[in-house]
Amino acid sequence: MMIPAYSPLYLAKTSRAVGNMLHNAVLEFGIDGEDFLRRFIQSAVAEQIENGNPKYIAGKSGMELYLEVMEKTTGKTYHTEPVESYDRSDVYWVGWMLTHYQWYSGRSFKSILDTVPYMELLGLYGTLHEADIQKSYEVLDAHFKASESKLKTARKHCGFTQEALAKESGVSLNTIRAYERKSKDLNKAQIDIVVRLTKALKCDVSDLLE
Repeated sequence: MMIPAYSPLYLAKTSRAVGNMLHNAVLEFGIDGEDFLRRFIQSAVAEQIENGNPKYIAGKSGMELYLEVMEKTTGKTYHTEPVESYDRSDVYWVGWMLTHYQWYSGRSFKSILDTVPYMELLGLYGTLHEADIQKSYEVLDAHFKASESKLKTARKHCGFTQEALAKESGVSLNTIRAYERKSKDLNKAQIDIVVRLTKALKCDVSDLLE
């Protein structure tokens, strides 16, 4: 487990707000869940939560998050009545669980959704929504272990073995192995390591980071 960006004292409120935000978007306003979550990331609201910005983890309701996402991604001003009290839906659960896993794993919302898309998360509701949250962590961890890292994909595309990449980049073989099997997070690597790998693989930073 990574060291979380913010105290667990705020996790309950943050996960409820994100759950309510997604419920509002999909069930109250009819926006496709995958499209809205792309907007959530594009708006940088996701990044504010990832970084533990107090304004977002302690100060905003689900409706306020929804409105900010829409306004930042459409350039329009939205006015709507507060909708915060309803039965917990499967859509709400996806937002709630996604926030818990982001907090627990330290992975970005984008990285998680790239590996386990919205519809796949929604499909987990039936088996996981009554289970302990640790079970959800284990299931999503397994998805990450099963998915090939972008570093491994780029390395194979260049025809390098791990040993050859280590020699070409000057990054140790053990470090490359750790990033490829995702026991270490390349997104949190020192910038010089990322630069050396991109130069060796003749690719962009975005080709390696999740």
